[in-house]
Amino acid sequence: MTKNRQEAAPEHGFRRMIAVSKINEGGLVKTISATPAEIPSIAAYLDIAGIDALSADMTVTRWRSKGIRVQGKLKADVIQNCIVTLEPISAHIETEFERRFQPLDPRAATHDTQHEVIVDPEGEDPAEPLDREIDLGEILIEELSLSLDLYPRKPDARFEADQGDEQAGKSRKSPFATLAKLKIMPGDKG
Repeated sequence: MTKNRQEAAPEHGFRRMIAVSKINEGGLVKTISATPAEIPSIAAYLDIAGIDALSADMTVTRWRSKGIRVQGKLKADVIQNCIVTLEPISAHIETEFERRFQPLDPRAATHDTQHEVIVDPEGEDPAEPLDREIDLGEILIEELSLSLDLYPRKPDARFEADQGDEQAGKSRKSPFATLAKLKIMPGDKG
């Protein structure tokens, strides 16, 4: 039985594959953008209300002896729901990113051994594994995901407790009030 090298499409369906063999010493410059047909799947995958625009200018170059570097500038107009009011909020995102890929050392990659990866929190991120192709679409979706506001909130939105809950809390006795009455005082004979 042969293993199929073709990977299944990611849930977001946004793929922009480039063959590593086509990246020469001069590198490649690519502009990629999501089509109107792809946008709903991407928004659903990221669990956001919508996307009005998504694109990136990317430069793909050789890095070190056999590695690849992808540098880019992401631009997106997204719609997220406010965490307080649940109303839609539009946001413009522009960010630059860099990713590095390095082929795995075939001598070090055996099925019988596990390799420990040591990551320096102050240093550079380790290079990602490199195969025959790089999915620029996946990189763009990952970078967008990292750039989204985790807690989108309208500037004037405030969380206000329900007044009925506050009144109920004031009239309710503490569960420890009954225990305080049962406390044995010094000099009491229990």
